[in-house]
Amino acid sequence: MNIYENVKRNISLREAALRYGVEVGRGNMAICPFHNDHHPSLFVADDHYHCFACGEHGDVIDFVAKLFDCRPYEAAQRLAADFGIDPNDTGQASPTPANPSKLIEAQRFREQERQCFSVCMDYVRLLTRYKTEDAPRAAEDAPDDRFLEACRYLEQYEYYTEALAAGIGDERTQLVTYLTDSGILAGLQKRLRGGASA
Repeated sequence: MNIYENVKRNISLREAALRYGVEVGRGNMAICPFHNDHHPSLFVADDHYHCFACGEHGDVIDFVAKLFDCRPYEAAQRLAADFGIDPNDTGQASPTPANPSKLIEAQRFREQERQCFSVCMDYVRLLTRYKTEDAPRAAEDAPDDRFLEACRYLEQYEYYTEALAAGIGDERTQLVTYLTDSGILAGLQKRLRGGASA
């Protein structure tokens, strides 16, 4: 079994879309990242995607190659690294039983990673709104606290969101650990519910 087959056998397109920041909603539809889409036109199944507006279609490797503008082999390598799959696994050896505690830990970390991405993305949207809607209207106006918050944090959380979506495995692991262990994630969740500033 080659790397392409191994990746396609182990990673669903829906998982990859979520991992790389494409939110799949009702009816398996999403905003297409391949054109200026305003209404969900991308159908995302476990094994393929198709955009009813721009016509893009393919499997999980095609999706990642198009998303990151790379060759299919590089996309397959990225998927294998990001999802912890051995690209050299031939699938011919009898599988060793998985350690249940390691699987649970991996699932827990993946859930933390998704939560970090989701919360950071929501905060970026909030700050983007603050920066446009709460900007001073005249030079002599005192800046609103929400505008100042956006100026202070927007670039930082855009970086976090990008790193969580597309960073190398170690970078994402360190960032998830930092956001959760430091209490920043909990603070952001409180902020998004209308609590104190981050």
